[in-house]
Amino acid sequence: MACLVEKTGLIRDKTRGYKEISYAVPKLNKTFLRLCKTAHETIMVLLPKERRQTITPQEVKQIVIQYVSLDEEGKKEFIRGLIIPPTITLPYNSGVEKLGTHSLRELFELWKKSKNAEDLQDVEHFGCERLFFDFFNDYELKTTNDLKLSTAYDFINWRSQKRYSKHKGIVSASTIKKGLDILKQLAKLAALQGWIHNGNLWGSVKVKAVVGKNKKVVEPLSIEEQKTLLKNLETNKSYHDIALFLLITGIRLGELNAIKPDSLKNNIISLHGDFVGNIKTTGKTSSANRNLPICPTLVKLFERGNIFKTTTNAFRLVLGRYYKGIHPHRLRHTFAVNKLLAQTPLQMVSYQMGHAGTSITTDLYGKFEPKHFKAGFEETIKERKELLKWLEEDYF
Repeated sequence: MACLVEKTGLIRDKTRGYKEISYAVPKLNKTFLRLCKTAHETIMVLLPKERRQTITPQEVKQIVIQYVSLDEEGKKEFIRGLIIPPTITLPYNSGVEKLGTHSLRELFELWKKSKNAEDLQDVEHFGCERLFFDFFNDYELKTTNDLKLSTAYDFINWRSQKRYSKHKGIVSASTIKKGLDILKQLAKLAALQGWIHNGNLWGSVKVKAVVGKNKKVVEPLSIEEQKTLLKNLETNKSYHDIALFLLITGIRLGELNAIKPDSLKNNIISLHGDFVGNIKTTGKTSSANRNLPICPTLVKLFERGNIFKTTTNAFRLVLGRYYKGIHPHRLRHTFAVNKLLAQTPLQMVSYQMGHAGTSITTDLYGKFEPKHFKAGFEETIKERKELLKWLEEDYF
């Protein structure tokens, strides 16, 4: 979602997973500025992932201003040429056919065709095709004419109770939001095809995270669980080294793809760029650009090179298949709790994790601390400090 500074005409987009984009449009009037913001959001959500990663702010500005100047038919044709690869021929509604005559299956297949191979892998991993058609069937939605304002709220309520995994825990707000984002993309695409009137049908619908209801709490691994996991993974050096790397750096699994054999320079690991705060980031947000401190174990992991010999997806699948309840992001949580219980300053932990502020770190991990003090405060601190020394200095 982009933000607009009306005083300066600045449009800033910090959508997670993409580089930050900022540019200023002419300050003609407030209506024009708001139209530019809406145009930006429409264009960026439908732009193929590869194109979105490489597009420059100046290019986006030119596209947005051109889009705003067009009439409705011109906008549809313009966006169609922008997002659909020339090698793919898709049906296009010239306006002769009636609204609502297109099936939701047809719309979903059209949406899939606008995605590149990498996006489609994410779609299959998310299982969204089965999910959406379960929802459509449960609510008897068959054509684009059945899409109403209430559909998004129905989806949120339905998804919050629909569990597809083996775990019986809550359906988190982030999971529901993923589905809602795709639903919004379908509405925008249907409008561009002329199949519905309003492509921003659910633009104002949000998913709220409520502690105890849909805010998922991930328990960190205990000291024994960490040691057991590393010992069990020793039979495969690549999986073992990735797990160890995540435990001592706290990075997200996806960020491992940004680390190369030459990323270790001058006693730091530069993640997503050479400068902290550089807007050209492939991280979740601009704060994902950071320098990670090194330790003897990290140096050894780079020398071994095993972390570069397998894919992050393979590591995720192995954990899911053989280690029930342990997923890559749980290692990130464990890193944070290890550091906080060893009395590492909150600001340092927050920075190393790539959080935009310490309040995020406190909200996510501060709640874990009290239950780990069963052995007493001093003993717990001592145990975690010894664990970190072993992981970071004495492991090899």
